[in-house]
Amino acid sequence: MDPVADMFSAMKNAIMRRKDYVDVPSSKLKENILEVLKKEGFIKDWERLQDENHTKGTQYTLRIHFKYLDARKEKSALTGLVKVSKPGKRVYSPNRTVPYVKRGLGVAILSTDRGVITDHEARKLKKGGEVIAFVW
Repeated sequence: MDPVADMFSAMKNAIMRRKDYVDVPSSKLKENILEVLKKEGFIKDWERLQDENHTKGTQYTLRIHFKYLDARKEKSALTGLVKVSKPGKRVYSPNRTVPYVKRGLGVAILSTDRGVITDHEARKLKKGGEVIAFVW
């Protein structure tokens, strides 16, 4: 039902299994969320796989490479990932009440008219929007 929640579940499951990467179906919203996660340092990188093995019609596959803080992959840079806005209950936040995550140590990902941005950028731009997820 919710492709972004499916991506978050796949990411959490792969981190629990100490995988280096996970493959998920693509969408523009997912790419924008992954770009924010990369910029904030929660994942190492992501890429589009557009060869014949990873393409189904017009949809291609996204490969997400995880970032671990130790060599044994016991501590991931991505500790928590919670989907806030769901298809049954959308959560919007005006610019004055953009949420803080873990008292400013985490990041809230918002979808605004300026694109997908973090809570820090939303406060700086004085923009509100749909709260997609909390990450720490």
